[in-house]
Amino acid sequence: MFENITKITDFLWGTPLTLFVVTVGLYLTYCCNLIQLTKIKTIYRNTLKKIFKKNEIEEGERKTISTVLAGTIGTGNIAGIASAIAVGGPGAIFWMWVISFISMATKMSEVALAVKYREKNKDGSYIGGPMYYIKHITGNFGKLLALIYSIALLIYVITDSCFAQMNTLATTINETFNIPLIIIGIVVMFISIIIINQGFDKTSNVLRKVVPTMTVIYLISTIIVIAMHINNIPNAICLIIKCAFYPAPVMGGFAGATIMMAISKGAARGIFANEAGLGTSSTIYSKDPKAIPLKQGLWGIMEVALVSFGTCTLTALLIMSTGVINTGNTGSILVLNAFETIYGKLGKIILCVIITLFAYSTYIGFFTEFKTSMTYLFGEEKFKYLKWIYYIPIIFAVLLPIDAIWALADISVGFIIIPNLISLIYFRKDIKEISNGINEIQNSERQVDIRTRK
Repeated sequence: MFENITKITDFLWGTPLTLFVVTVGLYLTYCCNLIQLTKIKTIYRNTLKKIFKKNEIEEGERKTISTVLAGTIGTGNIAGIASAIAVGGPGAIFWMWVISFISMATKMSEVALAVKYREKNKDGSYIGGPMYYIKHITGNFGKLLALIYSIALLIYVITDSCFAQMNTLATTINETFNIPLIIIGIVVMFISIIIINQGFDKTSNVLRKVVPTMTVIYLISTIIVIAMHINNIPNAICLIIKCAFYPAPVMGGFAGATIMMAISKGAARGIFANEAGLGTSSTIYSKDPKAIPLKQGLWGIMEVALVSFGTCTLTALLIMSTGVINTGNTGSILVLNAFETIYGKLGKIILCVIITLFAYSTYIGFFTEFKTSMTYLFGEEKFKYLKWIYYIPIIFAVLLPIDAIWALADISVGFIIIPNLISLIYFRKDIKEISNGINEIQNSERQVDIRTRK
């Protein structure tokens, strides 16, 4: 069974799909005039800088960003990156960097389109996502592609949030405190029912408090461990670059990964972590009543940067610098081993809490994507009965092997990304028009700077 899953994964993330992702990313980068590099200052001023200034970011935007980051800064940044190195070798990280940079334009495009083509529910709230702009493709092809995407999104959400995140959460707690997996699953399921059923506003308030705290704790804890192994960093970086172009050595968990394996795992895990090309987080960006296509798109670029060049890179350096890859472990256990090198048993407990919060915040954050796909497929009225499906997979997820979980996750990413990328090529004119609006933002910022100097 697992061997068949692996074969399907290797086929999906072989040369054709990887080339498709890169080609579309490069084309959209061209359409957007290399926005992720040429407009980097404007992107920063309209995203991260706003967070650190009072009254510059509205409540709705703050809720959106908290929920989005909860969905993307998850166990894919920890367990997923560990698995990528173990299977694809250190070179997978280099290719994750390359593809993530290219995919920034892809992320901006799908977020902006989702906001532009979103629709209003009966209760006055907004709903949007790739299926809502895909269906505007001329003819029945658009409707068929939107249907395929909606089904693929539903499978992806269940595979990622319900299986990958919950499996990582349960195995981490089990490894640290030896609590039976089934008990963990039951407890998490009941807590989720209570929190999620309170609605998007309540859920986003929980995430707004949890996400920044857990992210800061993880980053500081990881940086301390890396600093204690600072002498190993140059070798780690050299190995990452070297193995990107040459087969990885047969040692520890590397298993002598080929160059193509490094590229495919770097692409799969990178996209799984930052969701660029999937269009999933665009469903959350669409909910803000005051959302503007371009400005939400700029947040999409920043989201990829924070995830891929922030948490994912630090996780990779943590694993490489501590040498725990030679233990032969994978997933979250590999990161637990790295923390133990400095913090001992306390480090294991600290990371257990961090991973648990990461995984759980991703799970409750992904409920919006689940609701969007279900509503599109079955209608708003039926969702109040169908929503209970979201909680059931937790019980099965905690009992499945981690390698099978990540293989299933990679398959679901492959199926969801194809219809979305096809639609982004179709809407290239819309994307170009939206991205050109950054010049107006830039001009207004210059005027403000001039008045400030005076």
